[in-house]
Amino acid sequence: MKVIARQFTKDILLSTLFVLIVLIALFAFFGLIGQMDEVGRNEYDLATAFLLTGLTLPQRAYELSPLAVLLAAVYTMSRWASTSEFTVLRAAGMSPVRLAAMLVVPGLVLLVSTYVLGEVAAPWAMRYSTEVRSANDPTLTARGYNSGAWVRDLTKTPDGTEVDRFINISSISAANRLETGAWRVFEFNDAGKLSRIVRAESGVFTPGKGWTLRNAVETIYPKLDRDKENPQQAPLVRRTAAELPLASTVTPEILGVMMTKPERMAMLDLSSYIAHLDRVNQVSDHYRSVFWSKAFYPVGVLVMLAISMPFGYLNARSGGVAIKIFLGVLIGIAFYALNNLFSYLSAAASAPPALMAAVPSVFMLGASALALWWVERR
Repeated sequence: MKVIARQFTKDILLSTLFVLIVLIALFAFFGLIGQMDEVGRNEYDLATAFLLTGLTLPQRAYELSPLAVLLAAVYTMSRWASTSEFTVLRAAGMSPVRLAAMLVVPGLVLLVSTYVLGEVAAPWAMRYSTEVRSANDPTLTARGYNSGAWVRDLTKTPDGTEVDRFINISSISAANRLETGAWRVFEFNDAGKLSRIVRAESGVFTPGKGWTLRNAVETIYPKLDRDKENPQQAPLVRRTAAELPLASTVTPEILGVMMTKPERMAMLDLSSYIAHLDRVNQVSDHYRSVFWSKAFYPVGVLVMLAISMPFGYLNARSGGVAIKIFLGVLIGIAFYALNNLFSYLSAAASAPPALMAAVPSVFMLGASALALWWVERR
């Protein structure tokens, strides 16, 4: 059985690689066609279009991995069944448990490969893609906001006073997030009253020291005493400074997160941003659901291998390879749709994100076990 297991592993891995290349090439072609309208604008040439299309390939490979594994495994199972090799193996005593054990090695290889794609290759490629785009437009604004990046900051002053700020940064450079565009800082006291506004032409981050705002204008509002009849109790103070230090919990990494869709971020970056949102008492449900979806998504590779097992028990009269591949495509689309559905339901229904992210895999695994029991009983 060791020889059979090695051959089985080789067939599944090679078939997966072939299917993945075909699917990626198809999506890359349509992605390249979609960029043709931008070629010729702002030094956006054909070489840039090809480069940006190539940088999307790791993300495409990550997203298509479960579907590619399913199609490859269904093809391998169906081919072995059509040539009666699977029938001979069953007659020799191969049980469903033994078949599942044979799928462990290719499953682990594909699982690790999917995690590497999603956590290392794809995030790096997307960051580099943003840098390439910033070469044509160096003042990229934050994702989804024409006014720039808005971020909340809770920090403490040197005297121990807690300060609540809302910071607006007009633009962020993808190539160098240590230097940003114009800043607007709205600072509130412990009573929720506006106490200070800072406007600056730019901000520079120095590791170990923090942010320095250049050409800043600082406006300090007095604290009014409502018990007094005269509202003019203290003058408004306005000061200018060529460089104004600003202690803040906002880091360039957090600003970088705001330029990328959560689904395209690494789990480490998501975890860091979730911790920041919790620290400033902001809602992080969506990011948590995305985090757990990314944690369970590569596990779908193992689920897809389990789903392919019943196809080996169907003889040639149960349908040709093409029909089985078509069924595999439908199952893969259903799995992808379930992942997206439960990701949104997690935030909408306030359910535990980890539990909701695991539901599609558990459901498909249960369906696979039921189908395997049915074909085995026949």
